[in-house]
This record gives sequence, structure tokens and C-alpha cells, in this order.
Amino acid sequence: MPVPAHMYANDDAELDTDVLVVGAGPVGLTLAHELGSRGIRVALVDPNDRPDETSPRCKQLNPRSMEHFRRLGLAGAIRDASLLPFGWSDSAVFCTSLMGPLVQRFDGVFATSDVPWSTLPEPAQWTAQFSVERALRAELATRPTVTPHWGHTLVDVDQDADSVTATLRGGGDRIHRLRARYLAAADGGRSTTRQRLGIELSGSSDGVENLQVIFDAPELAARHRHGPALQYWILNDEISGLMGQLDTTGMWWAIVIDAPSWSSHASTRQAVQTMIGADVPLEIVTQAPWTARMLVADHYRRGRCFLLGDAAHLNPPWGGFGANTGIGDAVDLGWKIAATLDGWGGEALLASFETERRPFAMSAIAAATHNMAVLTPELSTPELADRGEKGEEARRHAAEAIARSKSAETYTLGFTLGTGCPDSPLVLPDTRHAPLSVGSVYQPSACPGMRLPHLWLGPGESLYDRLGPGFTLIECGLPATSDGLKAEADRRGVPLTVVPLNRPDAVALFDAWYVLVRPDQLVAWRGDELPEDAGSLLDHVRGVV
Repeated sequence: MPVPAHMYANDDAELDTDVLVVGAGPVGLTLAHELGSRGIRVALVDPNDRPDETSPRCKQLNPRSMEHFRRLGLAGAIRDASLLPFGWSDSAVFCTSLMGPLVQRFDGVFATSDVPWSTLPEPAQWTAQFSVERALRAELATRPTVTPHWGHTLVDVDQDADSVTATLRGGGDRIHRLRARYLAAADGGRSTTRQRLGIELSGSSDGVENLQVIFDAPELAARHRHGPALQYWILNDEISGLMGQLDTTGMWWAIVIDAPSWSSHASTRQAVQTMIGADVPLEIVTQAPWTARMLVADHYRRGRCFLLGDAAHLNPPWGGFGANTGIGDAVDLGWKIAATLDGWGGEALLASFETERRPFAMSAIAAATHNMAVLTPELSTPELADRGEKGEEARRHAAEAIARSKSAETYTLGFTLGTGCPDSPLVLPDTRHAPLSVGSVYQPSACPGMRLPHLWLGPGESLYDRLGPGFTLIECGLPATSDGLKAEADRRGVPLTVVPLNRPDAVALFDAWYVLVRPDQLVAWRGDELPEDAGSLLDHVRGVV
């Protein structure tokens, strides 16, 4: 709807910035930090002056997201803000009810264990989305080039060849215009920006309606029989779903799958009691219906405007890929916008955002949809709760079915670390050995387009900690011959860090003596000697056509 001209406030005092980020969920906040860490001026706009704590929404940050936050200096703040301590549990339990028999138990799920891993510098963190947002908002104080504008909503967007002008509504319905070089929209599944840009979503929605419930039950953790777990899958033929703790003081979440159309907290309370398996004192705090959606934006870009996170793709929650995919979007877009604004990014660099990230989103949706094919209703039978021999046999068969059908959903490193963009126009492919990660099994690979395999260099010191903010050349033991590449980088203004790494195991791990790594820790090129035309290599990986 057009905004009446008389409602514009102080048109002559336009707020100018390099990038306008719309939406301060985990994705928009990550982008603001990524750009802010590179000295780019950012205006961050969100209608809420504090995180929405009525729903946990995203409940885990996977290891790929956490290593991005480590690079940005934010991993510690995120772990400190979590209401469940790091390492509190790494288990998923399948049972007939919280008070009922155990059917199956997975340990080491989602890479949340606090035992050090050789393959990654930062394990996952189980945490509510509002805790992540709280930490990321607080840390904006360390980014002097980022200016938050809380209480503002995007109304419309217009652009020309040089800039984007956003119309924003603030307090008291006052209208402001803000002009930026680029706009990045992380304003959710109902994205106003996407609608104003005329970009459609393609895909489908599930026909099953589910119910998310937040409830307070201070006695429950001490009373049930299965010990701490991140998820309890309730296999009950009457009411089934998942539940788990939000904190250590008694706040819980539950998802009722294929929920009846309840209208009252009283009926919801009864459903939760059925999942618990006992009359435990509890209070329903919030409840909200939801339906899984498998949708991807037809385009991630229109002119100087970009879509990321839920504005660009909507994922079913099974496997925890949604917000983590959006965080990956933010990292990819962030370094590419910064490189463009700093003058060393080529004309194809920003175009590669959609080329690289849209296929990843489609893979994540496909994986989540596969996980959704077998949920608690498919696994639940009346015999599971039987205390006799009939029940034991039913639980044994169910445990086998769970092991077959749910392992890929709870052990996700093969997907989260082993899915890259080897077909990207920004990487130089080769014919060397490329181990393939399948399902839950991660196979480290330095194939161009894949995540750089991880190494520990010393106690607490990761190879990732040595990588620079721009490109990094890793020299794996050969005499230094990188002067030519460094000179060509300096000539083009490309930030390049050289990391000598005299370790034979690195050569075996990377299958190369030299590895060129992008700012997002993906391999751009590898080889046993540097090319004579080092400038052409740099031009290719920075998007110069």
C-alpha cells in the first residue's frame, strides 16, 4: 500500500549506509557481524527491540555455524548465553512416554559432545534461538560500523543502478527513508522484501498440522526415568511427538505431531501429560500450530537486493538444517559484498551467491523431507507400552526401525560438513581424490568447493585460527614459492595470508602441497605447485570474468 506523502518524516535527513540488513534473527545478525567484522557500514532494521522469547524455534547451532562464530569471535558468547550448558547432553531418547519403557537411545547426536573432535574446531551448541539472538545483539557493541534500528519495519523498497532506498515505518507510524548500496533481506518466511521484489517461492507444504508447546514443569526432569537428553521422541499411539528441556530449571518444549485442532490450554495440557505418562504439575506457557514447508525462492537476488535465511528458503525442522543454512547464507553473502565494496571482488562474485547457496538450500530441504517420512506416528504402535514379552518384541523391532530411519537425522556431520559447492564458477576443479561424505559419515575432502579439512596445531589452536580474513594460501612443507602469488594479490588489492604448514599429514589430508582457501573456509584451488599465471588464478576465484 502506498504511504501517504504527509507521513514522511525529515526526508532531507536520509540515513546513508553501505548495507541495509532487514531482520535481526540469527541470519540477519550473523550478516551484520560478518560485514561489521570487515569494517562495512551496516544499518540493521528489526521491528522488535528484544528477541521473541515465546518460542525457541531453532534449537541447535551445528558445528559449521559454530566454526563461523568462532572466526567472528562469537562462539564463547553464544555458549555462555545458552540456557543449557555446553556438553549438558548429547543424547536422543526414543520411549513410549517420559515415564514409560525405553525403545532406543542414540548418543553423540548432532555433534554436541564436549569431547574434543579432530575433524572440527567447534562442536555444536544446543540452544534456543532467542538465546542466540540475545548473545548476537549484545555483541553488536563490538562492531562500531553496525547501527541497529530497533522498532522499524520495512514498508517498501526501490532501487536504481547505484543504490537501494528502503521505506521504513518506525514508532508512531513515522516513515523514514534509508539509502544503501545494497539491501539484504533476512525478514523471515513472510518476507515483505521478497514480496516487494516480486520473487515467488516454489515447492510444497506438508498436509500434517503440528503443535509446538512451551510449558513449565519444575519437577519433571527429576521424576522421569531416562536422564538428560536433547530430544525425547515419544512413541505413543494416542499422542506422539517430541519434547525436551529448554533450560535446567523446568522450562520445556514439546511438538505434538499430527495434532488435533485444540483450542484451549486445558486440552493441550492433557496431551502433554499423555506424552509424559504421568500427572506431573505443569503450566502451558504458549502454544502455536505449524506446518512443515518445503519452499525455495525462485531467485535470491534482484538488482542490489538479496534474500537469505527463511526469506529465501523454508525447511522442515527435521535434522536442524533451517537456521544453520541461513547462517551459511549470511557468511557467503557477507564476504562477497565486503569484497565488492572494498574493490577487489569481480563482477561475477555477487552473482555466485545464488549459484552457490540455492542448491545447498535445496539439498537441505531434500534431506529434511527424507527425515520427515518417518516420524513418531509411523513408529508408534499400541504394543510398545506392553510390559510383557509382547512389548519387548515390539520394542526390539521398533529399535531396529529407528536405527535404520533416524540415524541420518541425528548424526548429521556427513551433510553439514560434507556438502559444499564444487560446481561453483568461483572454484577451480581438479581430478584429484575427492572423498564423498554420505549420510551421517563425514569424509574430509580438500576438493575445490568443499570445506577445508580441519587440523589441530596445538592445544586449543585450530588451523582455522590461522586463516586470514581474505584468501589464505596454505603451504604444506615445500620451500616458500608464494612471492609471485602475493605480488599479484597486492597488485589487485586482494587480501592474502600465507600459512606455512610443514606437516606431512596435511599433504595427505589435502592431497596437495598448496591449498588456496576462501574467506568462508571453502577450498578455492589446490595443487602441487603454484601456477605460473598466478594473477589468472586470483581473478578466477574473486569473480573476475
